[in-house]
Amino acid sequence: MKRQGMNMERVKHQNRALILGYINDNGPVSRKDIALATGLTPASLTQISNQLISEGLLFELGTSDHPTGVVGRKKVLLDIDAASFLVYTVNIEPGITTVAVCDLKGRLIKGADGKWLQKTIYTDRSKQPEAFLKLCADECLALGAQLTDQVRAKISCVSVGVTGIVDIENGVSVHAYGVWERRVDVRGVLGEALGLEVIIENNVDALAQAELLFGEGRSKDNLLIIKWGPGVGSTIVTDGRIYKGRQGKTAELGHFIVKKSGRQCSCGRCGCLETEVSYYTLREKLDFTLDDLGEKYQNAPADVKAYIDSAIDLFARCIVNAGTLIAPNRIVLAGGMFRSAVIRDALITACSRYDSVYNEKRIIYTSLHGREGFVGPAAVYASKMLC
Repeated sequence: MKRQGMNMERVKHQNRALILGYINDNGPVSRKDIALATGLTPASLTQISNQLISEGLLFELGTSDHPTGVVGRKKVLLDIDAASFLVYTVNIEPGITTVAVCDLKGRLIKGADGKWLQKTIYTDRSKQPEAFLKLCADECLALGAQLTDQVRAKISCVSVGVTGIVDIENGVSVHAYGVWERRVDVRGVLGEALGLEVIIENNVDALAQAELLFGEGRSKDNLLIIKWGPGVGSTIVTDGRIYKGRQGKTAELGHFIVKKSGRQCSCGRCGCLETEVSYYTLREKLDFTLDDLGEKYQNAPADVKAYIDSAIDLFARCIVNAGTLIAPNRIVLAGGMFRSAVIRDALITACSRYDSVYNEKRIIYTSLHGREGFVGPAAVYASKMLC
């Protein structure tokens, strides 16, 4: 009996996730359409959807003009009540950390003054990690103070994205490449400072979760996601799931070893791709910002342009080799270095020279561009609530 009860609870949870996932991908939709798409019986769907409405996760949006088959009756549409559950997001990367307040659809929230609640700060490596995390907590509180008491009460969690290896279960940053070189109890520090639940994820895996919930992953099962800026991060999505390898490591394209006796990487090894193509490496040859990279690249002296071309070509070879192994439906480009269409086009052109299937149809720019600083941690929280 106990096992049967456990199985029933598991089925109920799976059905909840099925309903919420379908609405997230297709909503607003009617109960009838959800039942047809998921195979759930009308009775089960009604019971679960009513429960989700009572919990505040769903709401009845209104009616559709499409007929129901019953004279005089229109379809009542259901949608996720994204504004009922809010989260502080903290995305920690070398150079820049972004703090924000987001809803269940990965969107920024506005404060009482009508301004988006997002703050970008310098990732100060001169501070002890715990001291920097307390600074992040203060920034969260400052953003929360711009909300009314009623809205602020909807913030139930702090979701953190950080580079490198993370221990998700224990809320620990094990080795944040380019940020910290030791274990840091992220959950402990932020939980004590803010009095909220804290969840943590690798920053690129968090971005992959955002693609699954809000981007290309809603329609494609297999993806290679590449984030460029300031370093090179990547992850694999296969059959709609983020691949996790040994010790929770993700697929690290940036740490392909490409140069014998190359410079030491932040991961501790030598000759990694990241040491050859990172923002900081390229800045040694070309003075640019993320907003003017394309223009500076096009107008650079011949020898500098040739150097950048060589780095892009090396990057392209690694992408094509990785694609040969995992055969993704799409390769999704994200991150500040890909803001420039000129740079994206140069990379795609270099990839297609090695293999013509790696063209602009196979390699695409993320639809989440401009949101990379907060949408990943927001998606990790949304996944926890909706899946």
